[in-house]
Amino acid sequence: MKPRGADRADLAACFVVRAAVLAPSVHNTQPWRFVERADGLELWADRARLLPVADPSGRELFISCGAALFNARLAVRRLGFTSGVRLLPDPAYPDLLARITWGTRTAPRPYEELLYRTIPRRHTHRGRFLATPLPPMLAIVLAGIARCEGADLHVVKDGAQRRRLAEHVQAAEAVRLRDPRIAGELLAWTVPPGGERPDGLASGSDPSPADGLRFPSRNADAGAPWELRHGAGGRPTGGEAAEGMVAVLTTREDRRVDWLLAGQALQHVLLHATTLDVSAAFHTQPLELPYLRAAVRRDLVYGHPQMVVRLGHAARRLQSRRRPVADVLSGEREPGRLSRRPERQGR
Repeated sequence: MKPRGADRADLAACFVVRAAVLAPSVHNTQPWRFVERADGLELWADRARLLPVADPSGRELFISCGAALFNARLAVRRLGFTSGVRLLPDPAYPDLLARITWGTRTAPRPYEELLYRTIPRRHTHRGRFLATPLPPMLAIVLAGIARCEGADLHVVKDGAQRRRLAEHVQAAEAVRLRDPRIAGELLAWTVPPGGERPDGLASGSDPSPADGLRFPSRNADAGAPWELRHGAGGRPTGGEAAEGMVAVLTTREDRRVDWLLAGQALQHVLLHATTLDVSAAFHTQPLELPYLRAAVRRDLVYGHPQMVVRLGHAARRLQSRRRPVADVLSGEREPGRLSRRPERQGR
């Protein structure tokens, strides 16, 4: 089935993509494109937004697109349809990540409605959290949610493991500050003060590097030609600061399809947390360096690490930039414009 009439179908596609683009993405690159079809939508990777230094394999690009796919699934349900999703449906088009088709008419469940309404409220946090306790069963619930999406979420409770993970994040951030290629790539996706581009990281959104946090956020302004005074952007107000719950999202295998599953699991976890006013901070720096990613896997004995996150209550939420729907949604694909060369890595 599909929404009746061409106009309704176009409106439905815009509705779905408008929700999809609110997903998190590495450096806020928003590396996705959507193509409207008569029976649904296609999700494509936008290789022009790949980070060739930090993410040469496209792993984080796929995770970002997987998060957008989960939002799209929720939006389809909000419209009153089941959604059929095929991951990597055509080997001839390696950048075709998913095909979403309109299913039967079925009213969304209350939980799906709740998650959909939460999409605009989810924002990435940087810096410390408030000391407000998290819900006691949150770790167990989020782990179950991740498993339902084909991934695993491991809360790092052991003090020694948590310390080693923090050391890996610190080491990766130190490498980034020393390596002009990595620093330059991040700087290219940092919006200068007063800039109006609809993507990238806003300058000055990071907490002061001297805030004492064991899990440092990326300092997007390091080496920038503009001067910024770090205020209390990462410091919560009205109480003691906290590190929050530390967790690692993993998959059993490390294929492209697993990266898409990880992205969907990540977004489901984030949205459920947001319904409880719990925010997330990302610390993927060590996972962008092969030897440190291997060290994280070895130390935690979990499988293939895809994301490192902290969860907690934030004093404020920063608004992130988003590209308009018209920039990422197009009509039926033009075969001559898209690469048919399959990637060597398997699904």
